[in-house]
Amino acid sequence: MRLAWFSPLPPQRSGIADYSAELLPHLAEHLELELFVDEGVKVDPAIRARFPVHGERAFPEMRGRFDAVLYHLGNNVDYHARTWRMMARFPGVVVLHEAMLHHLVRGMTLSRGDLEGYVEEMRYAYGRTGQALARRSLDTGIPLDVWSYPLFERAVDSSLALIVHNDFTRQRVLASRPLARISLVPHHLSLGEGGPMDRAALGIPQDAFVLASYGFITPAKRLEVSLRAFARLKAERADAVYLLVGDVSPHYDLPPVPEGVVLVGHTELDEFLRTMQVADVAVNLRYPTSGETSGTLIRLLGLGKPVIVSNLGAFAEIPDGACAKVDLDEFEEDLLFEYLRRLAADEDLRRQMGENARRFVAPHTLEASARGYAEAIRSAMEQRPFRSVPPLVPYPPGDILSDLAADVSAEAVDLGVGEADDELLRELAATMVELGAV
Repeated sequence: MRLAWFSPLPPQRSGIADYSAELLPHLAEHLELELFVDEGVKVDPAIRARFPVHGERAFPEMRGRFDAVLYHLGNNVDYHARTWRMMARFPGVVVLHEAMLHHLVRGMTLSRGDLEGYVEEMRYAYGRTGQALARRSLDTGIPLDVWSYPLFERAVDSSLALIVHNDFTRQRVLASRPLARISLVPHHLSLGEGGPMDRAALGIPQDAFVLASYGFITPAKRLEVSLRAFARLKAERADAVYLLVGDVSPHYDLPPVPEGVVLVGHTELDEFLRTMQVADVAVNLRYPTSGETSGTLIRLLGLGKPVIVSNLGAFAEIPDGACAKVDLDEFEEDLLFEYLRRLAADEDLRRQMGENARRFVAPHTLEASARGYAEAIRSAMEQRPFRSVPPLVPYPPGDILSDLAADVSAEAVDLGVGEADDELLRELAATMVELGAV
């Protein structure tokens, strides 16, 4: 089977680019691959030497030579906008790396001055309530809770099948598109070939207790919480050091860092992997979650590192013995501090957690991932396309009662009512029924 593969690729600074580069040689044992990238991208010579690489504009004329097409979708408009548009024209198998695509859609619409395009996407995915919310946000400047409206729906409807990496994303998609055909292929583990890094290269004493966080630094990484917990640890452990390895988002003001924090900044993948081996304990907090499986987290677990994660989304799916989990409540910082204090003092506990982590991810090999991809793609091509039926009923234009329902829903969202407010939502629904609005 010949497959057209749409994905960012190295040297593009994208986790999905690295993911693809690692997987492709193993998938080539199952399928014949040709790669498509954004025009002008100069793909790593090692990849070009092994696979045919084309600019994405060539695909429409070439599509007849392929048995299937696969699209990698993430939430970054710089890497995935053209893929989204191609996917809408030529349906294929979609790898949904995260359920959250709102920023991608907003980048393709609002950032280009297409206000109506954005409103239409919200209407398409969430009916008249979504339409009303979008218009209100644009008209008043009231921020929209983008995390409650991930906007993956059109991508799902345009696909022949989906591949996801965790059950959290799978369940979120099925909640909106119950008939979607979804294969769960766990995120693979790849540790590269580099040896360990000498702590001296980072200016760290050999006997220091090293805490570390890895990856692009955004508000969702909850660094303020981690830094406060580390400062408390540093007051007790003068030898404690906290590495921050990764670029800081231009949309995030890094808070003042306490003594003992080392800002490493961006590193290429090989060096990035080597810095992971320096850590005694890693912190990988996240809120809100996009539904992603963190490739960085998988690597840390594969290296046998004790990792502390937020207890939500895909992170909550890791067995308890393979990591430490922090709930998102008023005790978050205190619990994180106590975990750090205990792990700093107990080397045997760190070793046991690391062994549990290594055992958990050991089955997630590149070979297993490639087999999962090949099976999902072949299955999608052998079956009839699924008919995606959203749970939202389309109302005719000018329906006053449906407009009322949409307005009430929008007002409730503005007031902070969420899916967890069961009692309030039941009362609201009963009132709407009495009024005949639903």
